[in-house]
Amino acid sequence: MDLTYMTEQFPPYNFKEDGELQGFSIDLLEAMWRIMGVDLNRSIIEVLPWSEGYERTLNKENTVLFSTARLPQREQLFKWAGPIGPFNNVLIMRSDRNLSIVSPGDLLRYRIGAIKDDSAVQMLRDMGVREGTLVLESTARPIIEMLQNGSIDAWAYGDTAGFWLIQESGANVSDFEVAYVLGQADYYYAFNKATPDSLVQSFQEAIDYLKNNTDSDRVSDYAKIISNTY
Repeated sequence: MDLTYMTEQFPPYNFKEDGELQGFSIDLLEAMWRIMGVDLNRSIIEVLPWSEGYERTLNKENTVLFSTARLPQREQLFKWAGPIGPFNNVLIMRSDRNLSIVSPGDLLRYRIGAIKDDSAVQMLRDMGVREGTLVLESTARPIIEMLQNGSIDAWAYGDTAGFWLIQESGANVSDFEVAYVLGQADYYYAFNKATPDSLVQSFQEAIDYLKNNTDSDRVSDYAKIISNTY
């Protein structure tokens, strides 16, 4: 079955740099294809704004989206293969803002930017933050600009990717820090619900093999892929 593979600009998991698609989840997917005997490479993967890829995978058959946070609220929306790896969603602020956030209730006092349909939005919603009070964008760039000029107080996003994208924007990473940890979860490959279970299982068996197949030093193929990325 031909699948449409979609991802976003989310380093170091998946990102395009100097015209080349790279990242841990990309390398891992290519290794999974080799194990499955599938003659594909990263050139077929589409890079889209997250909300566009998310909506397409929800509504269109034969689609795959990654790296997708597997949250309880999403469990029945997709079929899953993974995990790819863990992550932290955090609030990133300018260091000179000195926000005081010690409990979820404190979040209501601040203007928070986020990517539409991102897992951080769901975590904020679970903490009582109404989505209508958030500043939602399709990509990170306008959010970083608002964070810099003070029109928002914080950015809700994955910590590693957030700081990576801030640096890529030309800003000084040392001018920013984590104000609050929203939560932890794992990233997966998310398949449209109509995808046959047997096909999803083939992906799962491939990633399991990479995690369990080790060399003489007991280093797994999966660990080698991580080390090559980082």
